[in-house]
Amino acid sequence: MAYRINSNCNNCGKCEFVCPEDAIREGRKRFEIDPDVCDSCGGCDYVCPEDAIIPD
Repeated sequence: MAYRINSNCNNCGKCEFVCPEDAIREGRKRFEIDPDVCDSCGGCDYVCPEDAIIPD
């Protein structure tokens, strides 16, 4: 189960720095998670101040 980032994202970038798999990249409107790379560790969800990261 990978995670995804919803429209609550404020582009703070905290999630990108905690991802051990480098699955998170800055997208056009908000950060995005590559589901093929995400190992579902949940670190990004834990650090997100906007609760923008949810299980996909």
